[in-house]
Amino acid sequence: MMGIFIIAGAAIFVLGLVGVIAQKGFVHKLVSLNIFTSGVFLIFISTSVHDGKADPLATALVLTGLVVTLGSTAFALMLIRAHYHTKQRQEEVQDDQ
Repeated sequence: MMGIFIIAGAAIFVLGLVGVIAQKGFVHKLVSLNIFTSGVFLIFISTSVHDGKADPLATALVLTGLVVTLGSTAFALMLIRAHYHTKQRQEEVQDDQ
C-alpha cells in the first residue's frame, strides 16, 4: 500500500520539477516549486512508515519543512510583488519621457 504513495510522490515531484523548468512566470515557478516540495514530503513520509506506524522524527521533519515552505513562499511572493511593482514604475517613467 505504501508503494502507491511513493509512486504518487514521485509523480508529483516530477510534475513540479517540469513546471519549475518549463514555466516562465515567477508565480508559476513558485507554485511549481511548492508542488515539487509536496512530492518530496510525500515520498519522505511514505518511506518512513514501518509496521503501520510513522516515524515521529520524520513526521516532525516534514512538519518543520512545511512551515519553512510556507514562510519562504510568503517571502518569495513579497519579492515577486516588489519586482513587478518596480518594473511597472520603470515602465511609467519611460512612458513619461
